[in-house]
Amino acid sequence: MSSKEDKVDPFQPRDMNTPRDQRSRTDGWVGGRADTWFGHYRENPASRSASDSRRMANDQDYAREVAKNLRQEDDALVNSDEALLAAGLTVAPVSPGIGIEIHGIDMAKPTDAQIEQVWRLYLARKVVFFRDQGHITWDEHIAFGKRFADIGYAFGRQRALGKNNSPTDYPEILRLYSDEGQPFAAANWHSDVTWSNRPPLGSILLARKAPPVGGDTVFVDCYALWDSLNPVLREFLQGRMAVHGRGGRDEAAHPICRTHPETGRNALYINPTFTNSICDMEPEASARLLAKLYAKMYSTPEHTCRFRWQDGSVAMWDNRSCQHYAVADFWPHERRMERVTLVDPTEDDEIPFWQDENGERHYGKRLATQESIDTPLSYA
Repeated sequence: MSSKEDKVDPFQPRDMNTPRDQRSRTDGWVGGRADTWFGHYRENPASRSASDSRRMANDQDYAREVAKNLRQEDDALVNSDEALLAAGLTVAPVSPGIGIEIHGIDMAKPTDAQIEQVWRLYLARKVVFFRDQGHITWDEHIAFGKRFADIGYAFGRQRALGKNNSPTDYPEILRLYSDEGQPFAAANWHSDVTWSNRPPLGSILLARKAPPVGGDTVFVDCYALWDSLNPVLREFLQGRMAVHGRGGRDEAAHPICRTHPETGRNALYINPTFTNSICDMEPEASARLLAKLYAKMYSTPEHTCRFRWQDGSVAMWDNRSCQHYAVADFWPHERRMERVTLVDPTEDDEIPFWQDENGERHYGKRLATQESIDTPLSYA
């Protein structure tokens, strides 16, 4: 065991789960939430205001100041953001901390001012949504993405996860089509392509045809997931790496606490779809800790938003700061989605890293050959 493992015990029950009196419950869900505490309802406001939730729970003056600032910020965003108004845009937050609908833009011909405001909101809200964009062509979809970053293949630096559904002449377009005969949805929590040593920056997903009911996508704020972890767990995980890969293969190691290269904020960067294990832990301990973390991560609706698709709707998300889950409840209806993938043009920012308090970046590493990572995986 490392000195960090000697210092803290990630499995020790804490807060409301601490054994006392005749309490015999050991599942870690006292209070109906995983690894919770009496001030849990302050976690999300604390994360989106960069405040201390535990201080908010114990210092009423501090909590009142945070509340005042949040009210002012929320009101200004919706009612009096001069930069948005000047760009001809209006917005409607989908939840307090993550997700916002942007109205007034045409993706086929956005202005420079609109691009600037979309990027500002993208970094702040982790995922932005547009409506009524069904008229754009593949070329216009790609051109819109190029206003923000480089455009990758269907899976960023890689052409395919398994099979490739891209049009022959448009390797940048990933077609995600589903119907009664061939049902499909990415119904699992994930950040895109974390099995790659150079995972993509983000995605722009267009609904060509949405189902009449169902098929929503849920997004979760990974800044809030990190911020809301018990301080003991944050201390234990900071600086550690986790192994990611397709089909249980070990293909890349990434920091569990990932620092965003533009906002400087830390995000929890593991997911049950591609994360295999935590480095430098015994397999049983790694599996147990990942299960504990997933229980906390995905049992907190306060950190999520849910988007209802319509024909022509678009979601543009930041893989560095959020995860998503495509809800597979729409069968037998048809659903036709098309995605463009954004990649960071700067390799030093593209490769996931954790930045320590001295400003030093700690990068993950490739665990398989580049040829192996670039080769589509057969799930047969």
